[in-house]
Amino acid sequence: MMYSNILLKTLRDGQRSTFFFSAGQLAIGLLLALLFPDVASSFAGMIEDLPEFFQAFIGSAAEFATPEGFLTADPYSAIALVIMFAFSINRGMGAIAAEERNHTLDQLLGNPISRTDVYLQKSLALIVDCILPVAAVAVGILIGALIMDYSVSISGLLQMSLSLLLISYATGFLALGIGAATGSKTLAMGIPAAVAVIGYLIHILVPLVDTLDDLKYISILHYYIGDKPFINGLTPWHSGVLLAIAAISFIFGLYRFNNRDLA
Repeated sequence: MMYSNILLKTLRDGQRSTFFFSAGQLAIGLLLALLFPDVASSFAGMIEDLPEFFQAFIGSAAEFATPEGFLTADPYSAIALVIMFAFSINRGMGAIAAEERNHTLDQLLGNPISRTDVYLQKSLALIVDCILPVAAVAVGILIGALIMDYSVSISGLLQMSLSLLLISYATGFLALGIGAATGSKTLAMGIPAAVAVIGYLIHILVPLVDTLDDLKYISILHYYIGDKPFINGLTPWHSGVLLAIAAISFIFGLYRFNNRDLA
């Protein structure tokens, strides 16, 4: 039967975009790792001349001169993160809300399969899908470091990758849960995107204005990169917050999906 294994079908349907996202992440990690030896020293010198409040935002010159500090500031806090936001939110939105809008959910539920089973398999597909593009960034960094003959903390890289995976699950499951609860593609994409954008703005502003320090706790980025996992390792309660966002979104979406009138 066409829909006998929703997990495999969902993974197969998205395999092309997963490949291209992962290839892009690999290229980003590789490029920035190759640039580090030439760029980091000049950047470190520039940072020393910046006002103190800019240094608080960017990081110290000494920290930026290390591979871990440089790579935290570049791929993981900016480019790769934005790409993972786009990837995970799109996958979460597409899991239920897009299927409902395209009227393929009716066909799926017309088979002898429960809503819970559909939701669980779609959720598993989201979990699996996010792994490859996250891993691709780390692989690109390792290849670049090997080519340029410098070392990168493997432990730090693994913990940074895990943090990127967790924030991807947080936004992805927020999109999936809202989409399953409302059937709206707009809400499923817009609310997680707003959470990501607002969190990013707060993350930028807090180091610059001391009076805004308490606002960092409402920024999703604080729990992702606030304690710089690449350098200092994961903070367990930060990881717990990201997991909690994903879990609450999952439960909320499952409950509403099972109780909604889809007629």
